[in-house]
Amino acid sequence: MELSPELVTILMLGGILVLVMTGFPLAYIIGFVGIAVGLFLWGENVADVFYLRVYRLMVNRVLLAVPLFIFMGAMLERSGIIEKLYTALYLWLGGFRGGLAVVTILVGTVMAATVGVITASVTLLTMVALPSMIKRGYSKSFAAGCCTAGGILGILIPPSVMIVVYGPMAEISVGQMFFGAFVPGFMLAAGYVGYVVIRAFVQKDIGPPVPVEERT
Repeated sequence: MELSPELVTILMLGGILVLVMTGFPLAYIIGFVGIAVGLFLWGENVADVFYLRVYRLMVNRVLLAVPLFIFMGAMLERSGIIEKLYTALYLWLGGFRGGLAVVTILVGTVMAATVGVITASVTLLTMVALPSMIKRGYSKSFAAGCCTAGGILGILIPPSVMIVVYGPMAEISVGQMFFGAFVPGFMLAAGYVGYVVIRAFVQKDIGPPVPVEERT
């Protein structure tokens, strides 16, 4: 029985969703589903298909950029540049309602445009910005949401490791994908800032301004 590509896709997604509920790591689940479907479609030839596909991706020189992005993120974390940038913007915008949340989004945007590694961005923002906002009376859920939103901008704003990895897989120019993601990425960052400003203005207790004494 020959299955259509659409039905195979639906079965794979359904299998992934079901197995995710078991609590197994996502990488193992995706690998298992891929191998199972490959065995069903190609039988013993799945090993050859797997080897050729992996080899074709791994010989792509564009992937050499991935460890360099990770190295840059490690340098930003160890050097303390992000902490100093956050402090500078905090002194400038902290007096406005939701100012610290806006600073968190802006720092996340800068990190996304220089690192491209989501885990590094989210970790640094959580370590630097989250305690500062909670200490100054910000809502915990609001502060955590801002750290997460600012951190995940790295998946879209170039240079993005996800784009570098996905480009060769989809056989699309990484440079063109960078160019195409540039404007949407900064539009998303601007949308986050707008949301923070409006919500802080409507719910005045969710992001109080920092007193002048703390900013001088």
